[in-house]
Amino acid sequence: MRTTRWKIALVSSALIGAHASAPALAAQDATQDAPPPAAAEQILYPATLDYGTGLIDIPVAWVSPTSGDVWMQASGKIVSYCATPCTINFGDKLNSNFSIDTHWMQRFSVGLSVYSQNPEWGFFGQALVLKQQPSKAWPSIALGFRNLGPYNHEERFLIGHDIFVSPSGGINGITPGFARDFHTSPTVYAVATKEATFGKSSASFSLGYGSGIFHDDGGLGSAYNDKGTIAKGLFLGARYALRTSENSSLTILAENNGFDWNAGVVGNWRGLSAGIYGTELEEGGKDPSKGPLYTIYNYAKFNASIGYSGNLHDIAHGTILRARIGELEQEQLRLRAQIAQREHKIEDLQVALSKAQGGELAEVAKRREQLDSQIQEEQEAIKRAEERLNALQGGAPPPPAPTPPPSTTTPPR
Repeated sequence: MRTTRWKIALVSSALIGAHASAPALAAQDATQDAPPPAAAEQILYPATLDYGTGLIDIPVAWVSPTSGDVWMQASGKIVSYCATPCTINFGDKLNSNFSIDTHWMQRFSVGLSVYSQNPEWGFFGQALVLKQQPSKAWPSIALGFRNLGPYNHEERFLIGHDIFVSPSGGINGITPGFARDFHTSPTVYAVATKEATFGKSSASFSLGYGSGIFHDDGGLGSAYNDKGTIAKGLFLGARYALRTSENSSLTILAENNGFDWNAGVVGNWRGLSAGIYGTELEEGGKDPSKGPLYTIYNYAKFNASIGYSGNLHDIAHGTILRARIGELEQEQLRLRAQIAQREHKIEDLQVALSKAQGGELAEVAKRREQLDSQIQEEQEAIKRAEERLNALQGGAPPPPAPTPPPSTTTPPR
């Protein structure tokens, strides 16, 4: 078995060196002239079909300018990779992939890719060791790795491991015969990217070299790749991105991934993306004369993807805000219920108060009439007494008693 210690050492050295140089690079960036703001600079690279951000299949020397950005993408490729009818027919018709990629400190990216429905998996990552500057000619340069994990026999379609359902019902992992001589864990690469902006659009060109998935043909020769290789391990590509509105963009991609010529287009709206791609465009249709693996390799294929990109900090902040909003809404409901209850109680109290005030006023008015009458009687009695007293004190005889009126009754005879 081919050893991969040198590959692991290269990956480790690249990450350690990039981490150690990050403060110096940040200081270097701060001393450079800041690029003029342009809307096109915010057109992020899309996720590749199988790994993190880049073009269609190849990486680019770029890390998001916003720490915590994340890409999640699912893609599918129609490829019949079973030599005989598969036990799991869905896996025979569609090779699917899911990847998640995160970017940090404007220098690093790391992610995980899940290959096919079996599933296999592998880590990938990249360190941006040099950033391009608007007033300088040099490009951005990055070192990275792919397929870091236990699945060493993956090839460029990531179908180097399969599962077998035994007659007893057990599921076992197997390596198909054609993939046993692939040794691609990990795959390491270096890539340079130069980008230019033009108002609301931008264009870039990338050139790189890699081992493993970019280089290894598993000893299959033309049965693995009949045409399309420029030089073993060499990959290149370009993109043109156009901002179509404040919240949407359109990206056109073309590349050679070391084996095949690919092209595609990706649309993005508010972080939601959809892409369609053609791969192995130089090969044409299926041709049995191209060898026993003609059902897998050496014919043009259709691919599609859907994805989402956002920021982990914003997502977490939004989750906290949504939870807080939920708490506030519950508190609003409680307060509204309390207000309604208290308003009803106030209405009851106002009715009771009106009744009480009505009863008290009637009672007070009646009592006042009685007192007024008694006071008037006492005042009249006092007046009569004073008149009598004055009369006695002045020596005047008291007024004679009134003479009774004569009787009108006839006396009896």
